[in-house]
Amino acid sequence: MTQKKIIEKLYTAFAEVENTARLVPEASFFQRPAAGKWSVAENVEHLFLSVKPLAALFADPRSMQDRWGSSSRSSRTYDQMVAAYLEKVGNVGAGLPAYTPKNEATSKPQLIESLSAVNNKFLVRASLFTEAELDDYQVPHPIIGLLTCREFLYFTHYHTMRHRDTIKKL
Repeated sequence: MTQKKIIEKLYTAFAEVENTARLVPEASFFQRPAAGKWSVAENVEHLFLSVKPLAALFADPRSMQDRWGSSSRSSRTYDQMVAAYLEKVGNVGAGLPAYTPKNEATSKPQLIESLSAVNNKFLVRASLFTEAELDDYQVPHPIIGLLTCREFLYFTHYHTMRHRDTIKKL
């Protein structure tokens, strides 16, 4: 998938999450549906915590190369990336402490605005990469390992869509 196409898909996915979350009544936004299940607010916060470090990393592609070198392989396709992720975590997913919601948001609008701001920052920075840079630069994913930047865009789209679906069900 081209850089332009994946950026468009990410923009749409981010907007869907933000708009869906805005439609959730305030009273149920922070309410957990069951023990051990995240609320809409926690899903939104998790997405914020997931994209925030990417927005920072994508701000300085050269530091990526300095820290993790260039990729020695071709980028996987979207479907291959999803399969690699699901192979590691299964269909339920796996939470890591750094990306686990801390329930520190003071309001629904504040949480959604924070997510929107970090998503936009990430999209602007990712759109500055060339096609070659997306396949050359790489960063570590905490579960899957080193991913090219293109693969990380694919992962971010898939991950966002999973949480969008969860939010819709709530």
